[in-house]
Amino acid sequence: MDYSHKLITLIIILILTANLVVALGVNSPYWNGNPLKISSGETREVSFPLVNSINEKTTEATVSLTEGTEIAEIISGEKYTVKPGENDKNIILRITIPENVQLGDSYNVKFVVRYSPQGEGANVKLDVEYNVDFPVEVVSEENATPTMPKYPGITGTEEGKTKTIIIIAMLAIIILIIIIILLKVRKEQQEKIILNR
Repeated sequence: MDYSHKLITLIIILILTANLVVALGVNSPYWNGNPLKISSGETREVSFPLVNSINEKTTEATVSLTEGTEIAEIISGEKYTVKPGENDKNIILRITIPENVQLGDSYNVKFVVRYSPQGEGANVKLDVEYNVDFPVEVVSEENATPTMPKYPGITGTEEGKTKTIIIIAMLAIIILIIIIILLKVRKEQQEKIILNR
């Protein structure tokens, strides 16, 4: 297999991967570098919007809490149906910190979203898992994370939006570079053919 065929195969794989990346996603306001800071005895509801690609089929998602069950519970239900382009379905976690914990104590909360697009024309046929985990730190009231709207939707998760944009931009740049390399290789092959005549 020559370079041209390899590059074409790589482009096809990247396009298929792009379909997977921009399918159903979960926007998280908290992550390892940005923990939820909450005071002892406090209860907080945190929203994680589900976002489906406009090009994707209606998607069925199931959510399960796998870590942090001692302080967290899913109060919005375990099953969700997200239509193409929809971003107003939210996974809502209730975080409750006991009153007897010490400042500086921390927990880790993790949940798994399993989803599969419906219909014969879906880009991804197999079930896919999306893991969301974030730390929860116990701090004083004045150092606690400001309260966010209960159900902010996609507008309340700028970090998630930024990550999605970065991923799409990186894929676009990679595909563009591959196309440029492919054109250069093709030009060099044509020049070799002309020189060998």
